[in-house]
Amino acid sequence: MPDNGKPGSRDRLKIGQGGEGKGKARVRLRPVVLGNIPWGTDAPVDLYVNKGKELSLMFRKTQGLSSDAYQEISKVTDRLYYDKESNVNWQGLVESNLSAILDSPLPTEGKAAVAYGSAARQTQQIFEDFNEEGYEAANVTVESINKLMDEPGAMESFFQLTVHDYYTYTHSVHVYIYASLLTRAIIGNENEKFLKELGVGFLLHDIGKKDISPAILNKKGKLDEDEWIEIKKHPGTGYDMLTKTSGGLSEEVTHIVLQHHEKVDGSGYPKGIKDTDIGRFGRICGIADVYDALTTRRSYKEAMSKMTAFTIMQDSPGHFDEKLLARFIRLAVPYLE
Repeated sequence: MPDNGKPGSRDRLKIGQGGEGKGKARVRLRPVVLGNIPWGTDAPVDLYVNKGKELSLMFRKTQGLSSDAYQEISKVTDRLYYDKESNVNWQGLVESNLSAILDSPLPTEGKAAVAYGSAARQTQQIFEDFNEEGYEAANVTVESINKLMDEPGAMESFFQLTVHDYYTYTHSVHVYIYASLLTRAIIGNENEKFLKELGVGFLLHDIGKKDISPAILNKKGKLDEDEWIEIKKHPGTGYDMLTKTSGGLSEEVTHIVLQHHEKVDGSGYPKGIKDTDIGRFGRICGIADVYDALTTRRSYKEAMSKMTAFTIMQDSPGHFDEKLLARFIRLAVPYLE
């Protein structure tokens, strides 16, 4: 789950300030992960690095947050600390400077961390209140990450950033990343407009779940008949939401949302269609969706290893397009830990 700047008890660190004999002022610090810092701009507050039990001032307020510094810091920690009394809107700073950050000399892994954190936060907001503005935010999110996907090392960085705990919004970002990896291998990367549209479909594939009770989504035991009926509505609900809100997406894209739970043997939902009646990108999204569901921790199960997930998927005849699944596995294996 992306860090939102709120410290847990382990992160409430203190540093001493003041000269000897004067008594020491105590400053409570809270963390901000490196991916939530607007690199390439000036530090909005003093920022400290924690090396074991020793805290050191890393940046003075208004000091430039350089890409070289990111490379050094990221070798020893994934976060910096600042005075908890400071009122800093890290999310706003990143969002307003995102294009500049992605165009900066920041290393690819740093850009990927910023883009991933921004995408997760934006997607969370989109799910909380989906409307025309939410649709536009999804376009901006996809455009930001698409800018990076062709950089050497970008996909490896994105795979390393995917978290092991399942949240609807991080799951959506993961599915978009995994599905884009396979899509780009199949259709290339020349048609930026179409890739952005597809990315929005992948990112919003579960938007129909936004109003389903968390008690159902996170239930530890088996769903009862009524709960299962409710779950099975979400592809159709999401399809209706997307077509009514955006008004301009192609059928290929909206069918990602409608068809991502269909199976090639006809045992999926909501319509039970088979084989190539399921759009190619719906089949791709289905592969990415199940892969992420298997490899993330849920309230009712532990995360599986990546290779175990691949084995289970290969041993599920009739669920996936076998050629697309084999291609995804070949593409993904080099990025696994």
